[in-house]
Amino acid sequence: MMMNHNCPVCNKAGLPDYRAIQTICPQCNSDLKPFLLLHSISKPTSNKANLFALFGMALITCVLAILYFNTISEKTKFASESSKSIIQLQDSIKTLQITFAKPQATQPEIKSSEKEIVIQYKVKNGDYPSKIAQFFYNDWKMYKKIEADNNLTQPYILKVGQILTIKLKQE
Repeated sequence: MMMNHNCPVCNKAGLPDYRAIQTICPQCNSDLKPFLLLHSISKPTSNKANLFALFGMALITCVLAILYFNTISEKTKFASESSKSIIQLQDSIKTLQITFAKPQATQPEIKSSEKEIVIQYKVKNGDYPSKIAQFFYNDWKMYKKIEADNNLTQPYILKVGQILTIKLKQE
């Protein structure tokens, strides 16, 4: 143990390194523990620790930025899709208003012969053969006649606007 340090209080020589071990000055009887603590606090940290801390902060910042921008892009995408849906709904409402404003003069085209009436029926949304048969024949089981008259290969797949021929017997 080298004894060549001066006391920071009374400046007398012959003390051990009071910055490394706890020391009491024999000349002025001062406790030099605060100097030990100050020295341990003021030691510079290594450059590696600073580098790792800086890298860690940069990594956290990048992750947070990515999450933030991803959230913003999702909100923008959702707002865009919502506005498109609103525009489509508004267009549908306008179309329905125009449709209901027109007089309902569109009746099915009827061709008649002596024993049979032929009706050209335009398929609407939600129509299917048994529903149409119930309407025209008052019997849902007559869907097979509709299928046969119209050569339907896939009887349950009707397209809106498709024209079906309905043949009714005249009494």
